[in-house]
Amino acid sequence: MKKYYIPLLIASIICGFFACDNVDEGYKIDYPDSSSEFAVALQTPDRGSINDTIKYTITANSNTDIKSIVVKSSISGGDGTGLIVPDGVTDPLVDHIFGTIQPGTQSLDLQYQYIINQDTLDPTITFTLIDEEGENCDTSDLMVIPDIAKYFAINLYAQTNSLADGFSTADNIVYHNLTNYANVSTVNAAIQKSLDIVFIKDGDNAMLVAPYSGYFSSGMSTKNKTLFKKIEEMNSCDFDNLSNADVSEITEENMVKKGTTDIDNLQVGDIIGFRTDFASANPYHFGLIRINAIHPTNVEYYDGISYIIEIDVISQI
Repeated sequence: MKKYYIPLLIASIICGFFACDNVDEGYKIDYPDSSSEFAVALQTPDRGSINDTIKYTITANSNTDIKSIVVKSSISGGDGTGLIVPDGVTDPLVDHIFGTIQPGTQSLDLQYQYIINQDTLDPTITFTLIDEEGENCDTSDLMVIPDIAKYFAINLYAQTNSLADGFSTADNIVYHNLTNYANVSTVNAAIQKSLDIVFIKDGDNAMLVAPYSGYFSSGMSTKNKTLFKKIEEMNSCDFDNLSNADVSEITEENMVKKGTTDIDNLQVGDIIGFRTDFASANPYHFGLIRINAIHPTNVEYYDGISYIIEIDVISQI
C-alpha cells in the first residue's frame, strides 16, 4: 500500500497547485475570453453628486448558456444600487445580488443603476459576463462632482469701477458698495475671501469681473481670481432645469477653466460660465450666470445714476 501512497499524494499536490491558479475562495477567477456579444451603455451622464443615479443598459448574446452577470464597483453604491429588469422583459436572473442567470439563457436585456453615496472618490464599475465559453468584461469610470445651488433674481449695482457690488457663491450674499470692506479687519478679511463676482461700470461698459481684475479699483488685500467665459451654444431657457451633471459638463466642454478675470459686452440673455479661485471661501467650483437685465437706475447708497444687473446664478458648492 505504501508504494501507491506517495504517487497519489504528489498528484494531489500538483492538482492543488493548478487549482490555486484560477480559484479564489472556492470561486473560479481565471476564465478564457468569451466570443459573446456584450454591450454596456451609459444612459445618463458619467458623473453626479451624492444621491444622484447613474444608469446603464446591459445587452448580451452568446452561443452558449450565460451563467452570470457580475457587477462590481470600487466604491459601494447607495441604497437602490443593482441590476434591474426592464418593463416587459422576462426576468433572466435567479438572484439579483450575485447576478446568477437562469439555465438555458443565451441572450439578455438588463439595466443597472449606481447610486452615488460619497463625495470624495471617483468610482469604477466593472461589468463581467460569464458563459460556458469564458468571460467578457467592460468597465466604466465615473466622476463624483459637487452639488449645485441655484440663486435667482440677484441684483448688483455699480456706479464706477470702485463703487460696486459683489456676490459670494459660498453663502448667497450680495455685498453692497465694496469700498466699505477694504479696511483691514477680521470681518472684512472673511468677506473679501468670500467674494467671487463683482459688477462694475467702467465708463460706458458694464462688466462682471473677479476681485483680482485690473478693471476693479479696490484696496482689498484678498482678491480672488475668478475666471469667466461666455457660453455661446446654450439657450437661456434651459437654465432653470440644469442638473449637477449638466453644469459640470457645460463648463468642462466650454473650457471655462481657461477663461479670463473679466468679461464685457454683456447682453440680456447671455450665459456666462465661471470658476472660483482656489483661495475662495467656495474654492475651485464651477457655475453659470444668466443675465436677465442691465439698465440705469438709482440706489440709495450711490449718489446719482448707477447701473443694475439682474442675474441668476447656479454654482457648485
